Amino acid sequence: MKRITIIAAAGAALLAGCSGGNADADGNGEVTVKEAANKAEAEGLKPEPGLYKTTVTMTGLNIPGMPPEMEGHGAGLTTTTEDCLTQEEVDKGFEEMVKQGQNGECTYERFALTGGKLDAVMVCKSEGRNVRMEMTGTTTATSADLTASMAMEFDGAGEGTMSFTAKHERIGACPAK
Repeated sequence: MKRITIIAAAGAALLAGCSGGNADADGNGEVTVKEAANKAEAEGLKPEPGLYKTTVTMTGLNIPGMPPEMEGHGAGLTTTTEDCLTQEEVDKGFEEMVKQGQNGECTYERFALTGGKLDAVMVCKSEGRNVRMEMTGTTTATSADLTASMAMEFDGAGEGTMSFTAKHERIGACPAK
């Protein structure tokens, strides 16, 4: 679940500063994290430094071979984390922020954000498998409220899916060290 939280938070952090238009700068049909980050920075929008709370609530789970009595298992499970986004991290830019949450390479199949409304599909390659996450919702420089569905291959069992909501919000200044 922590990996999901990281991906959702990283996607929310990157998308919080982007706006509409085509982020596919090289026209190859994929929007790389670097292209999306460049688009966000070109718009002059950056997330504010501070303490952020991310709450991820699982709304559905379908794993190949899962017994019928397990249907609905995990639905409603909520995980909340708090992370500090420092001024130094903000100054490094969106690309570095998103890379912190990845163990693999990610690109976007679709990347649109207009008037704070998000519609994106992120595909990550991690540990030899593809993970595809569709995200919709709203986002600002200090928050994101997303609904997401993630599909991934399970070794030898086929494709499974998980759906969840993610709420990412700035809750104050980072604690003093």
